[in-house]
Amino acid sequence: MCMETSGQRTFIAIIASFVTGAVLLLILSIIIFGGFNRRISPGRMERIFVEDYELLVIVANYLANFERTSIRLSAEVDIGLRFEFSDTLGGQYIPIRDEDVANAIETLRDRGYRRITKNNNTVRFLRWSMRNRGHGIVYSMDGNPPDGSTFSFLTRLEPLSVDGWFHYEEDFNEYRRRQQITW
Repeated sequence: MCMETSGQRTFIAIIASFVTGAVLLLILSIIIFGGFNRRISPGRMERIFVEDYELLVIVANYLANFERTSIRLSAEVDIGLRFEFSDTLGGQYIPIRDEDVANAIETLRDRGYRRITKNNNTVRFLRWSMRNRGHGIVYSMDGNPPDGSTFSFLTRLEPLSVDGWFHYEEDFNEYRRRQQITW
């Protein structure tokens, strides 16, 4: 019969604590340092687009028909009720009175869209971002591919299944490498 001593139990507890801590550290490292920082394939973005299309159209049409050229839906306030102008008037909050639009925005936020912006003739829906990268869907009101001035660090722009809609990727490091910028 083998009896555990107090020292053996302490040693086992220390090893178990160490293993648990190592596993938690590994998981946190993956999250923080980009283990989930992978590219969204065009096929996956197309599936997301098809699933969210009706909601995207409601919001895009609302913003496209709004007189301001630069609008950012603010995440700091209830995104379904207000938006922030970012043009020459500065930050001005105006309530969204159209319930369908407010509901569509709220649903898109619940589905993971982080930011919705209008800039001139484009409406961008940021779907995923981490550190210096982001992916999303952009609607071009004139149907043409948006030019690079619409984005900060555009590295990929691909058409989706409906005219005027595109999947975009912004990646600061890739953009910097392509531009041969040295800091």
